[in-house]
Amino acid sequence: MDDPLHIVLPEEHRLAGRDVLDIADLAAEPWVLGCLKTEAYLRRYAERAGFDPEIRSTTTDYFFARSLVAAGVGISLIPSIALAPEVPGLRAVPIRSSAPIRHIGVATLGRRRDHLPVTTLIQALQEQAAAWDEG
Repeated sequence: MDDPLHIVLPEEHRLAGRDVLDIADLAAEPWVLGCLKTEAYLRRYAERAGFDPEIRSTTTDYFFARSLVAAGVGISLIPSIALAPEVPGLRAVPIRSSAPIRHIGVATLGRRRDHLPVTTLIQALQEQAAAWDEG
């Protein structure tokens, strides 16, 4: 399953009204990171866009990262599946083509793929991803 990353910024941010953003549009912005993997994506795409991101805060929790964005610490790069539950006052904006995308898979041991907990997890992940695609 593909899980595209979005730019999360305060609703009152000058770029919050856009339908899509380019990473290069965000070169002067301070950043809040929700995990080390996201930092790797950000640094790789920022380098391609010709800038070195200013990282103001790093956490291992996407909800906390979004809370820091709401508090005005910076903007963030958040995977679609981590955009719920909503944080009031924030806007998630898709990134223009060639955007960073996480790939999510489920590995099982032996023939456990048809095991109820596994099928329930896969269904929940697919439903969450579909809800963000529609939103």
